Amino acid sequence: MAERIAPITDGVPPRSARTLPIAAPPALAITAALVAVQFCFGANYVISKVVVSNFPPLVWAGIRIAIATAVMFAVCIATKRPRPKLDRAFLLPLAGFALMGTILNQAAFLTGLKMTTSTNSAVLNTLIPIATLALVTIRGQEEANWKKGVGFLLALTGVLSIRRLEDVHFSDATVIGDLLNIFNCLIYACFLSFSKNFISKHDSLWVTAFLFLYGTIGINLIAIPSWISFVPPEMTGSLWLACAGAVGIGTLAAYFLNFWALKYAKPSQVALFIYLQPIIAAGIAYVWFGEKMSFRVAVSSALIFLGMLTALAGSYGKAKKA
Repeated sequence: MAERIAPITDGVPPRSARTLPIAAPPALAITAALVAVQFCFGANYVISKVVVSNFPPLVWAGIRIAIATAVMFAVCIATKRPRPKLDRAFLLPLAGFALMGTILNQAAFLTGLKMTTSTNSAVLNTLIPIATLALVTIRGQEEANWKKGVGFLLALTGVLSIRRLEDVHFSDATVIGDLLNIFNCLIYACFLSFSKNFISKHDSLWVTAFLFLYGTIGINLIAIPSWISFVPPEMTGSLWLACAGAVGIGTLAAYFLNFWALKYAKPSQVALFIYLQPIIAAGIAYVWFGEKMSFRVAVSSALIFLGMLTALAGSYGKAKKA
C-alpha cells in the first residue's frame, strides 16, 4: 500500500538515509493507527459532552488546541527530533492546511452542531469519505474502480442506517447549521487531498505541532466573542478528568495518528475509516451504558465492514501523483 521512502528533514534526507532508504511501516500498523483514530474520536464524543456542558464550544476548542500545541512542541524538543527548516516552503503551505484541517472545519462543525440537530449533523458528516473519494479521483491522485465505488456505497448505506436517516428533518430553522456541516465535510476532504504530498515529506510530530499552533491562533480569533462573555466554570474532579481526556485522547492522540497515517496511506483510505465511528459509538454505549445491540445496528455494522473490505480491496492500486 505504501512505497519505500526515506525520512526527510529540512528537505535533505538524514545521512543514514542517503545510502540506505528505510521501508514505510507495514499496512497492518497503518490500519491499526486508523482504527485507533476512530476509537479516539468516538471516545471524544462522550468525553466532550461533559466538557461543553460547562464551556462554550469555541472557547473549549481554543483551550484544548492551545494545550495540545504546548505539549506537542515539548515532545518534539524533548525527543530532539530534527526540526524542519522554517522557511516559506514549510510555513506557508502549513497555514493553508491548518485553515482547512483545524480552523475552518472545527469552527464550522461546532457552530453547525449548535444550529442544527445532532441527527442531521451525524448524517451529514458521513459525506466526508464520499467527498474525499470524489476529490482525489477528480484531481487524479487515485484511480477510480468499481470496487472502491461499491465499497463506499455499501459502507455509506450501513452508516446512514445506523444513524437513522429517517429521523433527519431539514427545515428553515436548521438550514444554516446543515450547510455549515456540509462545508465542514468539503473542507476536511480538501485537507486530506491537498495536504497528502506535504505531510508525506515531513516529520509527523513537527507537522502536527505547527498545525496545532496555527489552529490555536485561528480558533481563538474566531472565539473572541465567546471569550469576552466567558465565565470560568467550577472545576470538579470529573470535569478535570474529562478535560484531560479530551486533550490527550481526542486531540493529541487522534490528530497525530491521523496525520501519521496520512503520511503513508491514500487520502480516501484515511477518510474511509471514519465509517467505523458509529460502530465504535454503539460498542461504547453497550460496554459503558448497557445499551442493547439491536438487529438494525448488527446489520448496519455488517454492511459497513463489507463496504470497507470491498473499498480497501480496490484501493491497493498504484497511487497517482497529485
